[in-house]
Order: sequence, then structure tokens, then C-alpha cells
Amino acid sequence: MDPWLVRLDHRSSSYSILSTLVVVAVVVGVVYQTGLLGWALGLFGRFTRWGIRSGFGLWERTLSWADWTVYAGLSAALLVVGALVADDQPWVALACAVVTLVMGLASCLAYMFIDIERYEVERGRKAVHNPTKGQALATTLARYGHRVGLPLLAVATASVICGFSLLNKALYETVGERWYRVEDDGEPGFVDFLAYALINLLSLVDVLNVADSRRLVHTAFVQKAMWPAAVLLAAFRSFFTLVLLQQVFASVRQGRILAETITDFWSPHESIHDRARNALPQFGVAAISPLLVSLRQMDSLTKEQRDRLPQVLAAIGPSTVPTLVEHLTDPHEHVRAIAAGTLGLLQAREATAEIAAAVGDASDLVRLSAAEALGRIAAAEVKAERARLVKRPRHARRRWHLFGRPRHETGTGADPLALAVSALQKALGDPLAAVRCQAAGAIGRVGAAAVGAVAQLVPLLGDADETVRCRAAETIGEIGGPAEALRPCLDDPSAAVRAAAAAGLKLLGGDAKPVVEKLVELLQDRDEAVRTAAADAVAAAGPLNGDSTTKLAAGLASADNVVRAQTAEALGNVGAAAEHAAPPLVEALDDHNDVVRAKAVEALGKIGETAAPVAVPGLVKALRDADSWVSALAAEALGEMGDGAGESVVTALVHALRHVNPQVRANAAEALGKLGPAAAWARSAVERAAADEDGPVRAAAVRALGGLCEPTPSTLALVRNAIRDADPLVRAAAAAAVGSWDRPGDAVLDDLLPLLRDANDDVKVQVASVLPRLAGATGPVIDGLCQMLAEDDSALVQGCAAIALARLGPVALAAGPTLLRAAKTGEAGVREQAVRALVMIQPPEAIEGFTAGLIDPSGDVRVVASAGWIKAATVPPDAAPALVEALRDPEAQVRANVAFALSRLDELPPAAVPLLVECASDPNDGLRLNAAVALQLAPPDEVADLMDHLLDDPNVRIRLVAARAVLTRSPGNERGVAVVTAASADPSPRVRQGAEELAPLLVAQVTAPPEDPLPVPALSS
Repeated sequence: MDPWLVRLDHRSSSYSILSTLVVVAVVVGVVYQTGLLGWALGLFGRFTRWGIRSGFGLWERTLSWADWTVYAGLSAALLVVGALVADDQPWVALACAVVTLVMGLASCLAYMFIDIERYEVERGRKAVHNPTKGQALATTLARYGHRVGLPLLAVATASVICGFSLLNKALYETVGERWYRVEDDGEPGFVDFLAYALINLLSLVDVLNVADSRRLVHTAFVQKAMWPAAVLLAAFRSFFTLVLLQQVFASVRQGRILAETITDFWSPHESIHDRARNALPQFGVAAISPLLVSLRQMDSLTKEQRDRLPQVLAAIGPSTVPTLVEHLTDPHEHVRAIAAGTLGLLQAREATAEIAAAVGDASDLVRLSAAEALGRIAAAEVKAERARLVKRPRHARRRWHLFGRPRHETGTGADPLALAVSALQKALGDPLAAVRCQAAGAIGRVGAAAVGAVAQLVPLLGDADETVRCRAAETIGEIGGPAEALRPCLDDPSAAVRAAAAAGLKLLGGDAKPVVEKLVELLQDRDEAVRTAAADAVAAAGPLNGDSTTKLAAGLASADNVVRAQTAEALGNVGAAAEHAAPPLVEALDDHNDVVRAKAVEALGKIGETAAPVAVPGLVKALRDADSWVSALAAEALGEMGDGAGESVVTALVHALRHVNPQVRANAAEALGKLGPAAAWARSAVERAAADEDGPVRAAAVRALGGLCEPTPSTLALVRNAIRDADPLVRAAAAAAVGSWDRPGDAVLDDLLPLLRDANDDVKVQVASVLPRLAGATGPVIDGLCQMLAEDDSALVQGCAAIALARLGPVALAAGPTLLRAAKTGEAGVREQAVRALVMIQPPEAIEGFTAGLIDPSGDVRVVASAGWIKAATVPPDAAPALVEALRDPEAQVRANVAFALSRLDELPPAAVPLLVECASDPNDGLRLNAAVALQLAPPDEVADLMDHLLDDPNVRIRLVAARAVLTRSPGNERGVAVVTAASADPSPRVRQGAEELAPLLVAQVTAPPEDPLPVPALSS
């Protein structure tokens, strides 16, 4: 009897196999076309992602505190205990096996979860630090990336294999003895089941069977005998084959790519180096140690490499801090120096103690990098001093540092600012001049908070190194040190030191009064940089006294032409503070040297109206100077005399309108325009100048006509002719003149309208700023501005057109489509102004423009667009997803505006609640306030802890918002009542009004919450 159910010959077998394959292909095609295959694959993908997320969640809750070494120790302990008691206490061994297996699976899945985020960072979808618009923050990678790497994956893999082996041994000893087949009925141990797992995992069963059948090697090993063992083995092999091995190979491949990228980073070829430099941050924390270790192979680093490498490492983000701190003790000086420099760029306040210790390092490079890093950290601490007063909500999860302390604390628990300043003071005594200079500069960045370092800085003013002396002098000014300490530096042989000392005294302002007389001497210094710095310092110190003025003016009597000119120039640089020096400057107007006269005239103009009583006669005389440049400057200076200019000045300027030099004529016309109504009687002379043959003279005269009160018919005729002048300067001046009048007349405005299409950009800009205000929102004006916005090739002109439309306000609704297009497609500045115009006009297209603006690449555009939601008549519910996404914006102002917009919704989207809670702990007052206002729409139980915390907020308005929420939830709450009671006595009327509106909530019954007592849009358009 044939034992086979079906017996086929070779030909039939071939056709049958091929036919079966065709049928299978057809079935797969049908399943694919009907969507069943996609549905099945999607279901499998969702199940896989759920499994990975669940495994990561389990690891995060139970094992995220342990690095791979601790994890290896725990796994080994469980395996040893289980293996030892497997024969006598199999249920204990079973428990150890399950725990070990679960730990291994969770760790492997955690690696896979974080590796997915690494891939998203590599692709640019996420960033571990400073995400740009469109990127999400890779928070998981930033928190755990340094802990979850190949070492953990390797240990977890071994844990899974050994745990599976122990599981089979324990099952054999308890309920599954018949599940397995053992040759000769022997008693298998843990090692036998470990071999069983590896043999089946590596598919060695067939190889061993072949070797046995050929009588090469006879092996006896555990084999599956029943379906439960087969199911366990299939699940085990599937996990490794389909999931874990793929991750292992991907990790090895990534490691090889990282090694090649680091090699390329040190390439001398610029293109290769730049490509590697841009790629390294994508590897995240994993790139830190290999890159720093590669420094050990370098005999030396160039200055450019030392500056560039910390920037590359810092681009990875704050998640690198623990690794960098570990490398501060590296035996190689380059590694320590780069690590310190990177920590400074990251402003890693938690590493302040370790960096401060590096100030005493034996390496010059390390001490230099440490001093620079401490300066950056200390300066950041000063800026963040206000922000640190804001506490995080009690319910917010605290993130703990690798070394077991909160991230917001330093290694010693000391104040990072005090620690940094103390270390920098120590560095001021460093034997290396570069370190002393760097330390002094770092203290200067700290500012007044480091005033205690003056005692260490003063000795550096006598340092042998010139650069150190310069930096110390500037720093004393930056931290508000004593002015007298800088007096000796004003006599330093080095011009650079003298200039630095003067620059430091400028920063002291009025506190530099005691050394003003010495600064006055420097106004005649041979070096121009010294003279300029001294003049700035004198001006900052305030008006000169009589003695100082006399001393300074003495230079005007020098026999040296250069000294006299420099003295006059210095007095001009001092400005209004040198008003007592006007008489000697007037005398200098008669100097035989034209340069001296020109500098004296210019100085009198800079001193301004306070010098008019003394200066006017001399300046009038200077209008007739033999040197045309002196005359031109005199005309300009007379225009600065203001009310001190009498009829004689106007007369002199009228005469100057006929000067042979066009620059003198133009300056005279401009000066008459500045004098305004006082020069109105000279109108006819200015009108004649408006017909001058020289274009700039005509332009100055036409512009001046705009300042001489309201126009006469002759003036209007001249200006209308100027509108059609061939010179664009004249046309622009005509538009400016028309803009100076209140009622220029319809005819003039009709003449201006074609200039919206002028060939010259300056003309169009001037007309766009004038015409809408005078003509209003007429159809031709709106059409002309829209045409400018849509068709002009100049971003400046387009921006001015958008600004002009915004000034027209809601009556310019017809401009909506053009503004929307510009808001989406224009240059960044044009987009900003177009969105701003949409805010002011509120056309139907505004909502679409605001939504598009929230995802604009420009932060300025996003700020204005988010403010648009504040001013919008309503916030439609379908805008909620875009607003919620904008709560992740890197700009605090955008988040603040969006939070307020969300508070205008009838119902707060659930996805917005956690983001608003995070915003409510931000250092920015406006953001916290608006987030608190919006969270009043959230379910009370979800924000109860936050509102309780905000009752202690430093900002009284935020406390009031929190009190309203607390009292609404819990009438009579003592802390809420205390906040309202204190606010009722606040000096601010608005705060008191808000407290009065909350008074009904002080009674012990629930009432409906009133409107926000202090609605605060975070940005006014």
C-alpha cells in the first residue's frame, strides 16, 4: 500500500509547485488591492509600536535610574540565585527567571524606543536642543540618551537569553517536565537549557543533526517535545530575529558611521570637514565620548579648532552635560579644555563647581577655557536671577541629574554665581597673562554682581601685559568700581590702555566726575581713539564745570593747528555737556586755519540751542567764510539753534541761499526749514530756491517749504511742479512737504497718487507714508498700495505699503487678499508687516493669515500672528489645533499670546492643558499670567495643584487669577482669601479693581467665576 496520500512524478511536481506560487501571488494581490494587507500590516505596526512604548514605559518607571553596569549586576545576581536554587526551590527560580526576562525585554524595548527618536533627530524631525520651527524637542533622548546605548543593549540581550534559559529550567522542574526531551533521561541543568536556547536561536539544530547522521559528532542536547515548549521557543526566536538583531545591526552600523564621521571631522579638506561638523550633532550624546577620545591622538590643536569644537558639541544640547563633566578629569589636556569650553557654551550651571576646580588645572589651555566658561555661566546667572525666583509647580515632575541631585542644583549646593565669581577672582592671579585677561573679561560680563572683585582687579591695572591692563580697566567700569582707581591708567604710556580706561569711565557715567579734569586732558591726546573715548566719557559724566571747560578750551589757543582742530572736535563730541566752552569755540571761528574753523562750527552745532546766545553772531559771520565747507557747516549749525535763532539768522540764511556753492545753498534751505514758523517770512526766498538749477538744493528748499506753516497758493504750485520734477530727490522732498501740512488740498493729493508707481523706491516709500494719512482709505489709494505690495521688486517698498495699509485700519478691508498673499509668500520683513496689517484691518482673510503665521519660519512673524488672535473678533474652534501646537513655540511671546487666545475659547482643548501647565511655570510673567487665565477653562481637578502653587507667585496679578480658581473650587480657602485681601490694598488701581471683583467669592458659597479681572494681552500690535 502506497504510504503517500498523493504521489507526483517530477514533471507534475514542478507544475504543482509553480502553480501554487502563482495562486499565492494572486491571493496576495487580491488581498493587497482590497486593502486587507495594508490593514493587517497597519494593525501589526500599531501593535508593535504599542509594545515598544509599553516596554519603554515599564523601563522608565523601574530601571531608568540604573546605568548598564548596575543593570548587569542586578541581572547577574538574579540569574545566579535562580540557577543555584533551581533544583531545590524551582518556584523561586521561576520568579527570578521571569524578573530577569522582563528586565531584559523592557531594556531592549527601551533601547528601540529611544533609537527611533535618534532616527527622527538624524532626519531633522526632532532636535535635542534649541528646536527650530517645525521640529519637536527630543525629550526622551535628551533625558536618557546618555544612559541607553550599546552597552545596555548588549547586557539586556544577554539577560534575555539567560532569563529564557532559566525560565525553561524552572518550568522543567515544576510543570513542564514532559515538554522537553532529554537523551538517556538525564537531569538537565541550567547550562543545558542555555545551550538549548543558543542552539535554537542560531539555528544549529540541523547542523548538529547532519553531523550526527554522518557519524562525525554525536551531541546530546535538550529538545522540545510538546507544544508549550515550541510556543515559547517560537516567541523567543521571533523576538530576536525580527526585532532585536535588527536593532543590534543598526546600532553597529551607526557606530561605524559615527567613527567615520569623526575621522572626517579631522580631515584637512574643508568640504569634508564641514560635512562632518554639520553631521556630528545628529548623533546626539553618543558622539561626545568618541569625539573627545579622538582628541587624545592630537599632538596639538589650532586656535580655530579649539574655538570650533565646543560649538559642535554644544549644538547637541544640555543632555551632554553629564558626559562632559566626566571628561573634565580626563588625563589629556585638550579633552579637559574642550569639555570646559563646551560646558560654558551650554551655560551648565550644575557643573559650576567642577569647572571652578579646573581653574587650578596644570594646563594653561584648561585654565583659559575654564575662565571663559565661568564667565558665560556667571553672566547667564545674572540674567536669570529674576527667573529663578519663579518656582516650578509642586506637581511637576523633577528631573534628576546623573549623579543623583536635582538638575537645578550645583554640585556643592552653593550659589553658582558666587562660586563662579570666586573662582574667577582666583584666576586673576594666574601666572599666564591670557588667563588673567580672560578672567577679567569674564568678571566684566557679570557686571555689578561682581563688584567685590575690585580689590583683585586694581593690581592688574599695573600688570606687565598691556592687554591685561586694558581688560582690567574696562572691567572696573563694567562692574561699577571706583573711578579714582582708573586715574593712573589715563597716564599710561600705551594709547590702548588710556582708551580702555576712558571707556571704563564712560560706563560709570556720573560717578566718573572726580576724574573729569583728567579726561579733559585726554581730549587733546595724540591718538584719535583716545580722544574719542575720552569725549564719550566726558559726555556721559554730565556738564563740564568752569575749570574743566577752561582747561579744555586752552587747547584752542595752541600754536599747533592739529591740536586746535582736535580740541574743537573733542568739544563737539562732548556735545551739550560742553556748553560752557561755546565762547572759546566762537573765537576759534576766526582761526586762520580752515580745518580749525570747520571743526569749531561743527562743535557749536552739536552743542546746540544752549550755545545760541553766544554762537549765533559768529555762525552768521561764518556763512560768509572764504571756505565753502565752513559756510556749509555754519548753515547746518544755525539750523540747530532752535528758539535762539533770531531774525538776523533768518536773514543770513536767506543770503546764503544765493551762495555760489550748492552745498551751502542746500544747507541754508534745510536750516530754514528746521527753524519753522520763525522763518515763515522768508518763504519767497525759499520758493526761489525751489527753482534752483541744482537738484539737491531744490529738494532741500521744497522740503523746507513744508516746515514754514500752511502753504500759500504759490507754495502749492511750486510743490505740485516738484512732484513732477525729473530728480527723484525733489519728488521725494515734495511728498515730504505735503505730509507736513494738515490740508494740502485734493489737487495736490491727486498729483501724489501716480507717485505710488514711481520708478524710484525712495519716492514710493515717502508717498506711501504720506498719502494714506491725508487722502484716507479711498479706492485709488488702497489699489495703489496693494499694487505696490503685490508687484514691487523691493522688500522695503512692499513693507512700507503694508504699513500704510495697516494705518488705514478696518476701512481697508479690500486689501485682505493682497495682504494674505504677502503674509504667505513675501520676504520675512514683508510678511511681518503684512500680518500686522491683517491684525489692524481684520479682513475676512485674517484668520487664515494668523494660522499661517503661527508656523512661519520667522519668529517676528509668529509673534505678530499670535498677537492677531488676541485682537481677532472671535477665535473659531477649528483654530484650536494650530493654537495648541504653537504652545510649543520657542518664542515665549508667541506662547504667551497663544495662551491668551486659548482663554477666549468656550472649551479648552485637552491637549492644551499639559502645555499650558508647563507655560505656567515659565520665568516670563506675561506667559505665566496668560497660561493661568487659560487654565481656568481646564477641569479643576487637573490644575488644582498648579493653582495652589500660583497663590505664592511673585506677580500679584497671577496670584489673583489663581485665587479666583481656588476660591471657585473651595470657597473660603484661607490662602485664596489672603491673596484677595492683600490685593485690595495694592498701590495699583487695576489690581485693587480685580480684588474687588473677586470679593463675592470670599463668602462660603459657590458662585460663577467672573471674567478675568486683569486680561493682559501679551503683545500690543
